[in-house]
Amino acid sequence: MPSSLYVMPGTHCKWVKASGDTVSDFRTVMTGELHHLLLNNSLIGVGIDAQRASPEAFRAGLEKGIASADLLPDLFEVRAAHVLEALPKSDVSEFLSGLLIGNEVADMVRRYQPDAAQPITIVAGPSLAERYRQALSLMGFSAQVMDGDAAFQAGIRSIAYAVAN
Repeated sequence: MPSSLYVMPGTHCKWVKASGDTVSDFRTVMTGELHHLLLNNSLIGVGIDAQRASPEAFRAGLEKGIASADLLPDLFEVRAAHVLEALPKSDVSEFLSGLLIGNEVADMVRRYQPDAAQPITIVAGPSLAERYRQALSLMGFSAQVMDGDAAFQAGIRSIAYAVAN
């Protein structure tokens, strides 16, 4: 049985709390857009050309983001870390992604206070789903993943059926 808390990561991540067939709360978080803006239009991204997949940098960002009560100073520290060469420039994107996702997940878990015994449902493609699954796992929550494309298609069919009948 699907959980009553759904996470739909993307440029603007959606968090949906449902009770039966009724949505009881809905929040949108601009984590993906913020990551893009910070890398491409702020001092955090200045001088960063080469980026690489770094599970270690992502995990370090997740841990910092989950533990952080104040994201704004942490964002400046990302810039300082790569200027001072404490964080390789090639790891900035992954660290920043972890920081933002970790902070988002921690904030939404505080807001919704989900039952740790019930998995949270992530509706996304494999890459984003894994990032959010890791964040939830670090906080002691399990997650089940629904392929985002399959869920979208099922939703469209459901709407079409309801309109036709």
